[in-house]
Amino acid sequence: MPLPVLLAGAVVGAVLAHDNHQSYLRQLDNDRDNSLKLDTGREPSELLPSPKNVSMVPGTIVCCEVFEAFIHTGVVIDDNTIVELHGSGLIRAISKKRFLDERSGQHIFAACDRLGRPLVFSLIRELASQDIFNYYEYHLLNANCYRHTWRWLTGEDIAIERFKEFNQKLSQKTGSEIYWDVVI
Repeated sequence: MPLPVLLAGAVVGAVLAHDNHQSYLRQLDNDRDNSLKLDTGREPSELLPSPKNVSMVPGTIVCCEVFEAFIHTGVVIDDNTIVELHGSGLIRAISKKRFLDERSGQHIFAACDRLGRPLVFSLIRELASQDIFNYYEYHLLNANCYRHTWRWLTGEDIAIERFKEFNQKLSQKTGSEIYWDVVI
């Protein structure tokens, strides 16, 4: 098969996949607005962000997209400060603006319930704050932001490789589906 035909097929496939994903996200948003029971929640998406906007609330878990390949998590400790594990291994407290610096995402997403209320965890703020300026060995799959966010939330220090796994554990912990809504 000639290369241009293969390339055209790949482009058409990518466009269809993009359109299908957008349709899926729109359907999730419609179902949520119509108070239909959803099994999935809603993951963060720069492609089509959630139409719900929320304020950054201390004790909430937030995330952003990194180079269209990963989702990065952190913990809100006050109105404009997020604690995160940086890729250098340093736990640091940064502003909302800095949380998005050098990352591809334009939005911060907060973990919310179906009604768009940020999920607030009582001890996570304190535990994350106590960890600021500590240094940990960083590893993309085994010692990443998911591991530290989960440790601040539960006290359990386990490897979590992917955002999907983190999101499932968070959903199990809360007993409800997680909706990642845009922080204003």
